[in-house]
Amino acid sequence: MSELLRGRGAELGAYATRFPIEHRTMLHVLDAQARERPNATWIVVDGEQRLTFADAQAEAHRVGHALLEDLGGACNVGLFMRNQIEFMPAFYGIQAAGGVAVPLNADSRGLLLQKVIERADLRAIVVRGDQLERLQELDGLGAVELIAVTEPAGPLPEAVHGARVVEYRAWIADRSDERPRELPDSSDVALIQFTSGTTGNSKGVVYPHHFLFLYSAIVSDAQGHTSDDVLTTPLPLFHVAALHIICNSALHAGCVAHLKSRFSARAYWDEVAADGATFGIILGTLAAILNRSAGEAPPHRLRALFCVPFPPGGEEFEQRFRVKLLWQGYGMTEVYPHPMPRELEPGQAYDTIGHPARWIEFGAVDEHDRVLPPGVPGELVYRPRIPDAMARGYYNDAEATATAFRNFMFHTGDLGFVDEEGRVHFSGRSQDRIRRRGENVSATELEYIAAQHEDVVECAAYGVPGELGEHEVKLDVYPRNAQFDVRAYHEWLEARLPRFMVPRYIEVHPGELPKTPSQKVQKFKLAESGVDRPEVVEFAPARR
Repeated sequence: MSELLRGRGAELGAYATRFPIEHRTMLHVLDAQARERPNATWIVVDGEQRLTFADAQAEAHRVGHALLEDLGGACNVGLFMRNQIEFMPAFYGIQAAGGVAVPLNADSRGLLLQKVIERADLRAIVVRGDQLERLQELDGLGAVELIAVTEPAGPLPEAVHGARVVEYRAWIADRSDERPRELPDSSDVALIQFTSGTTGNSKGVVYPHHFLFLYSAIVSDAQGHTSDDVLTTPLPLFHVAALHIICNSALHAGCVAHLKSRFSARAYWDEVAADGATFGIILGTLAAILNRSAGEAPPHRLRALFCVPFPPGGEEFEQRFRVKLLWQGYGMTEVYPHPMPRELEPGQAYDTIGHPARWIEFGAVDEHDRVLPPGVPGELVYRPRIPDAMARGYYNDAEATATAFRNFMFHTGDLGFVDEEGRVHFSGRSQDRIRRRGENVSATELEYIAAQHEDVVECAAYGVPGELGEHEVKLDVYPRNAQFDVRAYHEWLEARLPRFMVPRYIEVHPGELPKTPSQKVQKFKLAESGVDRPEVVEFAPARR
């Protein structure tokens, strides 16, 4: 075998082909829904705050006018927010002004947050009031000129690091709700979505409007969503699951999207029932938590939950809570080649991703990018057969772009194989990253912060198996002296890292960490010993 294969799965459906290709943007979809279903509810947050399609478009237009009038033109704008009613109007207001939306991880803080703000060339940030302090704590905000604060916790300062501070509602109150400029072409850039990517530091994944449109359109087509559906998730909007698979899929279908500001195992099924939800997405780890600690589910309408990976006790979960788990399908921030099917292909093992879409070419390749024969594991690679149907690359990072997109195909960094019928099977992750509670933790970034402590000579971060699936984070440390206080060090890390990065386990070593001849730490040797030893200090697990 020498050529990439062509997918045998889903075709582009009615939602994906509703508009001519140059008009395939989510702003065109919002425009259509605001005309056709103006008073229908689109987004509900925590069962209370509601937003119609028409109100969402009007607010987006006001945001667009505010940005153009105050900053003089289109620009990159950060969204430092949680699941809240202002998120999607701000997200599309930035794009309505011809700008690029840049969601920021709401748990980020300190130097890692500052690096993303600077790397993304942000000129403005929309921030939730209780997050403003995180910006004030930084040493600077790069090129940021304006900060709009939603739900302020108290009086606002006039400026933060030289950037003017305004209250969000007052800022947009008197702006026009007419379209601020012509709708974009689908080839224009819409979004920079930060992810830990294939290796190393977080990378800004550049989305053309067409890819942003397709990501959610193919979900709605594959699931057969209609205006009668109700979609739900407790996952955060600054990641792809809630943004694409819930909010934007609901926008395509003209249906309701329910968002939760936090996950509660005890309240989850009551919320699903009260919302009348028919489809949702959670993580395998959250499903395992529900199986352990949730009470019995009241009568509900939920027909399916997309849940990857298939959780421990998944069969019991389905019977107990009377819902089907969908676990076939696969996507990343950069590409979405396996739309989750409404009906699972029967008789397949839980490692089965399934057939890629028909407009995708794919394969498993060796270290020379040579396509491997059926059954032989390699790195999974994909490329679309239509323009702007995956990410363009990484923002301001030509080297990472060239590496990940070499030989005209996207390298996922994930291992798998293709069977004789063309199905893809997932075998594991090949890169130096840790998957924890749905977050991709960059070991490189964690180590960068951890090594800044004055008493640390060197350190190594890596994933160890978690009891709920995925990983927990372990950090091995070689300190300068034998009096190293590991618990004080953990507190130091907590003050500088987002919660999902804070190590669950720390082990102190009396000497240098084991290395290869090229002086790379041999993390596999560190991991061989496990964590059930007195030398390993365990801390309370990180919570969302």
